[in-house]
Amino acid sequence: MATFKVNGFEKNLDIEPDMPLLWVLRDELGMTGTKFGCGIASCGACTVHVNGRAVRSCTTPVSAVEGQDITTIEGLAAMAAGTNAS
Repeated sequence: MATFKVNGFEKNLDIEPDMPLLWVLRDELGMTGTKFGCGIASCGACTVHVNGRAVRSCTTPVSAVEGQDITTIEGLAAMAAGTNAS
């Protein structure tokens, strides 16, 4: 079980702890704004903010963000528009 916040909303998922955060966001949560580029944390297409710090989600296991606050591109867009993104 993994528990963390995405764009201000708490998420509890029954997933493997070594699953890359990128695939959790895209496949498990349907948040496709975060992109797959190189798969080796080099290009930056998969960048999200974890507690306000830029992190490459393609090489970050979901276990590394347990209890953390994650902001995706959808969350940044919602903040700019003054709305919520789940």
